[in-house]
Amino acid sequence: MDKLVTIATFTYHSELTVIRAKLESENIECFIQDEMTAQIYTFASNAIGGIKLQVKQSDAIRAVETLKKAGYLDKYNDEQDNFWINLEYRTNIIPLLKYLRIELRLVILVVLFLILVAFIIYLLTIPATRDFF
Repeated sequence: MDKLVTIATFTYHSELTVIRAKLESENIECFIQDEMTAQIYTFASNAIGGIKLQVKQSDAIRAVETLKKAGYLDKYNDEQDNFWINLEYRTNIIPLLKYLRIELRLVILVVLFLILVAFIIYLLTIPATRDFF
């Protein structure tokens, strides 16, 4: 079963309807999270993170590209969302990481990278203690 990935967030339901219709016209199944809460308590929409438009992980890149071509995503949000979508897609193949939240995956990868760099620097700075000739 595919995980759901948030590709965009909206403050008001009216902002969502056109974009959802565009994705569904491209045969991309959409799911909406926190829609009713934002409709009933409009003042609390930003507090809950807005209305989240979600698609299956296997459709995420195609959905973002469709919205990008249609001009619905601005460049800043598009680049930011693409980063998280790509990170989730790439780390989902690592067995131990795929069950963790995406933020924790990023922290683990950065820590592993820093450990690798520190080890390489250590190996380059230790003096040679043996003469092999």
